[in-house]
Amino acid sequence: MGDIYDVLAEKIGVSNSKHLPPIFEFATTPRQARILEALNPPPQPAQTAKELAQKLSLDEEDVAADLEDLFRKGLAFPRKFDDRSEWRYGKSIMQLHDAMLTGWRHYPDSQRLFDLWKTYDTNEGYPNYARAFEGIENAVMRIIPAWQSVTDNPNLKPWEDWREILRGRKLSVVDCPCRLEIAACDRPVGVCIDFERTAEYDVASGHGREITYEEALEIMRSSAASGLVHTAINSINVNLMCNCCNDCCIEFLTLKAVDIPFSRHYAKSRYEARINHENCDGCQNCIENCNFDALSMVKVAGSRKLKAQADPEACFGCGSCFMACDSNAISMECVRPATHVPGAE
Repeated sequence: MGDIYDVLAEKIGVSNSKHLPPIFEFATTPRQARILEALNPPPQPAQTAKELAQKLSLDEEDVAADLEDLFRKGLAFPRKFDDRSEWRYGKSIMQLHDAMLTGWRHYPDSQRLFDLWKTYDTNEGYPNYARAFEGIENAVMRIIPAWQSVTDNPNLKPWEDWREILRGRKLSVVDCPCRLEIAACDRPVGVCIDFERTAEYDVASGHGREITYEEALEIMRSSAASGLVHTAINSINVNLMCNCCNDCCIEFLTLKAVDIPFSRHYAKSRYEARINHENCDGCQNCIENCNFDALSMVKVAGSRKLKAQADPEACFGCGSCFMACDSNAISMECVRPATHVPGAE
């Protein structure tokens, strides 16, 4: 059976891996591994349990039960979530990473799952992900500020206002796969909000739960208050978002591991933090909340206390510092045109 786990790793796009095959071995029974080996990856046609059973000379009911188990574990994906009659293999290593980890409740030893993925990412994953990052010319993701930090700004557009981005959509929340795996900080875990079809997947698989608009806004508020950064696809059409930290996020850690500037992958928001030294009480909460090392304490003329200072070059405009400031010393100033975001006019 050892070779079959190598085949499964190669099918997901990772060849000659030492650390990915053990993840498949841990997550599947020998029969389930055979089913995964026989499944077509997209865009090839999806297959039914009957077709797989005939191909593998197995009982159709056993195959159907295994597919449901693999679905809950984040290893097999139905074409339709309601009837789940046709199935495919995963489309990418990142999809597999997120689906398996958000499905942690369906594993008898979830900590073993986290440890196996951490071993893979630390030794092989980050360099592999980085090669994909390096081949992309423009930033894939963009920072969207905490909505409370820009709520009164006259320049605010609907596609950078979470109150509008989330409105009227089917929403779900799942545990952050990165924070489950790395566990390097004590920030909230249940903060990854998905939209539409991905939200349907979360509910159908048991990985997450459907949430209301009001719940989503509260998750965004508490995330930003804890120092998490709101990120989304670098477009006015937001169909993917994360609440990230530089301690655990797979993308942050990949960029740091191979020394790729954050700006190669993340576009800054249109805003920058500004500090009012008269109001600043020197508490340093903003520094603790900043994931970009954009804040420091400086000597200000006429003050015995050190005051916070924002570096405009390092600031990505996330608004986390605003959320941590109790003295009303921080504001977010719009410094870039709307056309800074792809798709805006």
